[in-house]
Amino acid sequence: MTDITTQRQAPLPKAMPMLLSFVAGYVDSYTYLALFGLFAAQVTGSFVIAGAELVTHDYGVAGKLLAIVAFLVAAAITAGLIHLARNSGVTALPLMLALEATLLAIFAAMLLFGPAIKNASDWNGIVAGLVAASAMGAQSVLVRLLMKGIPQTNVMTGNMTQLGIATTELILAWRRFAHSGHGAVAIAEFNEVREQLLTVLSVAVGFLVCAATGAVAFAATNVRGALLAVAIVAALALWALYREKHA
Repeated sequence: MTDITTQRQAPLPKAMPMLLSFVAGYVDSYTYLALFGLFAAQVTGSFVIAGAELVTHDYGVAGKLLAIVAFLVAAAITAGLIHLARNSGVTALPLMLALEATLLAIFAAMLLFGPAIKNASDWNGIVAGLVAASAMGAQSVLVRLLMKGIPQTNVMTGNMTQLGIATTELILAWRRFAHSGHGAVAIAEFNEVREQLLTVLSVAVGFLVCAATGAVAFAATNVRGALLAVAIVAALALWALYREKHA
């Protein structure tokens, strides 16, 4: 039986994790602005805000707490679906990206065609937040289980830690490279560490840029801009499917 923790072995295009990071930051900005302080991707933020709202007796705390549960449930379901796909001999990545795109499409449709969301305790907004959090839970698991060597695309605290570690490792590798007379082993080690640093950096920068982009898009287009996240993930799902068929 295939171990569910085994990550995908084939190398992925470098743009894919950066685009997923873009989506996570973009969606976080949208949910924070449209749903009155909800972080769909950064669950830590929802924990903090929910804790603060408990003290201030804000009724909007229900949405944050339920979003955390939705993230967890979606993560568990996604892990189960990946397990079933592997046991059936089906390539999981395109299917999981399609699942995330579908959830994001439902979220966008609720913003576009549902009743106006007036406050954090509005149940229309709470349900929309649950769907967005589910999409981010699915993304978190598919990156963890299906993308070898890729940092999490929606958890930036850990990535900042990894960025600091990778920077130090790169300096140490460069010193060993400089003192080795440019030996083949030192060159390979330096290139590997550099690639790791660039990967983490691209994900972190992607999240930061898209968080700002999401805020600008919300200000300029209101909820219509949520469709961009749907389009990106749907395109990635098609890209992954095409890549598998032509590998």
